Amino acid sequence: MIIAGELTINGFDAYTKWGVFLDDTGIANLMTPAPLKEYITNKSPLRHGKEVVPVAPKVDERDVTLVLNIVGRTREVFLTNYANFIAVLQSGDITIQTRYTNDVYHMKYVSCQQFSSWRGGIGKFTLKLNEPNPMNRT
Repeated sequence: MIIAGELTINGFDAYTKWGVFLDDTGIANLMTPAPLKEYITNKSPLRHGKEVVPVAPKVDERDVTLVLNIVGRTREVFLTNYANFIAVLQSGDITIQTRYTNDVYHMKYVSCQQFSSWRGGIGKFTLKLNEPNPMNRT
């Protein structure tokens, strides 16, 4: 069921503004934990194994694949929604909030890995996004 208020992109309700809503995997992909940066190590030939510098690990950037659907009541509405949403993506900066978490995801648009459309009334985007600092979720 499509619910207005489920997804906010750059401060706008995505469904109301562009007819955009999350695919079933969307929340899970957003909530997947970010990786850690590589540990500082030293592999001296004079010691067994390796030494790991005992510092608190830091979170690394992460790439997120986000599947979004887009709809329009008519072909014309669909094409307008599509064009307006593409303009948002091409701005580069994408801020995402959902009704399911309190997090604000600050993303950079990288590419659309796939777009498929069915009779001009519904489409599916598979977006590649980058979250430069997963610790910045406010």
